[in-house]
Amino acid sequence: MKKYASVLVDINKLGTKTFSYLVPEKMKENLKIGQAVSIPFGRRKENLKAYIVGFTNYLEEGIKPKEIDEILELEPLFSLEYLNLLEWVANYYCCDLQTVLNTALPQKFFEKNVKKYRAPRIKNEVFNTGKKEENIILSPAQEEVYNQIKRIGAKTSLIHGITGSGKTEIYFKLIQDTINEGKNVIFLAPEIALVSQLTMRSIERFGKESIAIWHSSITEAQKYETWKKLKNNEIKILFGARSAVFAPIQNLGLIIIDEEHDSGYKQTMPNPRYNAKDVAKKLCELYDAKLVLGSATPSIESYYEAINTNSLFKLKERYNKASLADISIIDMKTERAEKNYSLFSKTLIQKTKEEVEKGRQVIYLINRRGYSSYTQCMECGEVIECKKCAIPMIYHSQTNSYKCHWCSCEIEASNLRCPKCNSSALEHFGTGSQKVEIKAKEMFPSYRIERLDSDSLSKKNEHIEILKRFQNKEIDILIGTQMIAKGLDNKNVTLVGVINADLSFNLPDYRSSERGFSILTQVAGRAGRGENKGKVIFQTYSPQNLFLQNAQNQDYETFFENETKTREMFDYPPYSKIIRLILSSKSEFKAQKASSEIELYLSEYLKKLSLDETILVLGPSPCVINKIRDEFRYNIIIKNKISTMGHRTILRFIKSIKLPKDIKLAVDIDPNDIL
Repeated sequence: MKKYASVLVDINKLGTKTFSYLVPEKMKENLKIGQAVSIPFGRRKENLKAYIVGFTNYLEEGIKPKEIDEILELEPLFSLEYLNLLEWVANYYCCDLQTVLNTALPQKFFEKNVKKYRAPRIKNEVFNTGKKEENIILSPAQEEVYNQIKRIGAKTSLIHGITGSGKTEIYFKLIQDTINEGKNVIFLAPEIALVSQLTMRSIERFGKESIAIWHSSITEAQKYETWKKLKNNEIKILFGARSAVFAPIQNLGLIIIDEEHDSGYKQTMPNPRYNAKDVAKKLCELYDAKLVLGSATPSIESYYEAINTNSLFKLKERYNKASLADISIIDMKTERAEKNYSLFSKTLIQKTKEEVEKGRQVIYLINRRGYSSYTQCMECGEVIECKKCAIPMIYHSQTNSYKCHWCSCEIEASNLRCPKCNSSALEHFGTGSQKVEIKAKEMFPSYRIERLDSDSLSKKNEHIEILKRFQNKEIDILIGTQMIAKGLDNKNVTLVGVINADLSFNLPDYRSSERGFSILTQVAGRAGRGENKGKVIFQTYSPQNLFLQNAQNQDYETFFENETKTREMFDYPPYSKIIRLILSSKSEFKAQKASSEIELYLSEYLKKLSLDETILVLGPSPCVINKIRDEFRYNIIIKNKISTMGHRTILRFIKSIKLPKDIKLAVDIDPNDIL
């Protein structure tokens, strides 16, 4: 008999706590783990929403439990295993369980009874795809990797396959094996556009009946319909972006994470600042499932771990032995010296005309949104910055307005004047995707040119329509940001032009070389995937950049060797785990003072534990972007060289920190950057 229930409740100032409540007689048959209930709390008996996490028949002496008021939702939101995962996320990423629950399940699940949800009126365009009867045979190289993965049976496997090597076909065979075993699959991709492409390919292979999608762009009604099917074990393969790792799929046997290197798997804000790869590893541990990672440019940490655990599997040649594209580096300083002030080098213009005239397609990558990089006053030289953030406002030609890409502040161009001298003599400098689109249309007026970036997607499923038109050869030149650098498998693309290959290497961050190498290698892999050999042009002002040359040679091993030497020298991952503390306040003095005090206490704390040589503390220092949304930011970087023990030690210290109300503390575990 259920006499007492342990309930999890989030208490203001106290965090998430577990309390015991008496189960009313009328509820004993209906109460289940994972249900939402209403409980009276405190002397005022304030009604709070809580979640059932366990039952007991005994309580310690002296405890006088209150009674549960009512069951808010009959359908349990999670199982015991699912609860264990959410608790791990809360503990590892230093946040409360309620915050994790808010991320894991749609917010409206907590606001009203799920019975009120209507069936979705809009059908996802992806599911218009039909099944194809195809007999796909793996190449000898693919077959060898597949057999190695099955034979070794590692909990986590990494497939390092060059672009176009056919990693997806190996994924599909592993998926089929998992389904044949009566188990289900989660398939993650970093971009919604890539999720759509992979889902359509999978529907062609497996049919649409047992496939679903889970990401931020589907409606609440679609998400709830998928949620019900997952709970009822009707879904065999779930595709999604990072949040899909929290979807309540049943009987999990396999998780696949494609383009595993991508920063899109890390949530940067709000809490929990989780990484879907690490959550997936924990999920596989709880459900005794397998995890398969894949990339042409694996993250340094994943590659390092795979080497040291005998779980690295390589595909060194393209499917059907197609050759890699020829990559040329064009020095734009030389172009300017020869009076070419265009965004496009003479070589890129010539090659574009040659390929399009042959009926082939072209991709231009510019890894920056908007029209320009910054706007400057020609009277006094002032760079126009966001009033709330210490970064330049970006001009957007599509809306004729200036936008801040951090706080989303927007000002109509006609209303903007120099804040220093009130002049309207403002000029745009630098290049963004909108400018490339405009200049490309001027250069090639008869060509069909479209842009794919987050600014161009004004309505749901628009990315699917653009990609379909591109696949159907209705677009000659596709211009975009990193959204188009990965996953596109269009065999008619024979030319890729990178408008400014230097952009990703210039950030003041220890991962900038990795990001730059990755995006160039990935976008180069979009060319020449069919019968015709591909050509790639990197336009740069720094042709001597070592990592740019590694990308030109598609040489990951040399890049990895050079990069790990630097990382080891400065104790960066994979030779440490990083925890970043960010202190922010409306007052710069208060933010600086609080961060200095925390650093002092932390250093003394580690010294007392004799851990000051294995847990290194850097800072405090102003963040690279030192003001966001009117708050000044200081950070402390902690390099933990003793893994789990160090992590627990630091989290104990963080939880002991007490700050004034006007100081905010953000904790970023394993940050993607330190900007």
